[in-house]
Amino acid sequence: MILEPVALKKANLITGVAEGYYSEAIRRNPHLQKIITGAMPYGGEILDHERAKNVIPASWLFKRKEDTFQFVYAGAMLPHAYGLLEKAMQSIAANPAIFSGTEFHFIGTGRSTNDPAGFTIRPLAEKYGLWQSAIFEYPQRIPYMDVLAHLNRADGIFILGSIEAHYTPSKIYQGILSGKPLLALLHKESTAANVIRQTKTGVVVSIDPASLDAIKQQFPPAMLRFLQLAREYDFKSIDTGLFDTWSAKNVTGKLAVLLDKAVALSDV
Repeated sequence: MILEPVALKKANLITGVAEGYYSEAIRRNPHLQKIITGAMPYGGEILDHERAKNVIPASWLFKRKEDTFQFVYAGAMLPHAYGLLEKAMQSIAANPAIFSGTEFHFIGTGRSTNDPAGFTIRPLAEKYGLWQSAIFEYPQRIPYMDVLAHLNRADGIFILGSIEAHYTPSKIYQGILSGKPLLALLHKESTAANVIRQTKTGVVVSIDPASLDAIKQQFPPAMLRFLQLAREYDFKSIDTGLFDTWSAKNVTGKLAVLLDKAVALSDV
């Protein structure tokens, strides 16, 4: 907060994954109301996923199991996401009949890029007796194309949001483009939830930060709905035209337009 007025004093353009990422900064700095702003996701590129089908990582982090539904969560963990995850783990531990045939594989969740021992999920999994049975973690970051290869290997994609309404996990776009259904825990006001519902690519558990305990009751029926969706899921039947808005090409085009406007503003 101390450096914010200094950093933004001469800004002509502010962008973010969603408007909530920068709206408070504009409120605190009224002069920014005259500059160019734009909300856009990081986007995804379907050609990357096509190429990933031919990628063989140096080592696969988990083996395929015919009798097990395997989820992948790929990416960093935000501090405000652990509360959601803990409630989900409590639900998994309390409902073995529903979750016994599922595994959740967390990739790249360590606190630093190259620390293979920087477990952030494991302590919670051990607390609820889920470690190496339902919950697995590989904290070290792996190359981008290897991540996509692991998404392709999964049966489903697990998305974890935050107690902050503005947080929009860009990993949903990679998840959708992997062609696998999504199971997501997201703030009730997250724009990511609307993307999943609009594209009909998954099941969303809407989170109210004031009552996180509700997750323990919501998660089991959501899992059952998800498994039904997964049995019938056919990515080829999804209207992929809906993804054009979030494609890397279109998002880059939107940024280019905003940059032109910002340059024009600076010339005034």
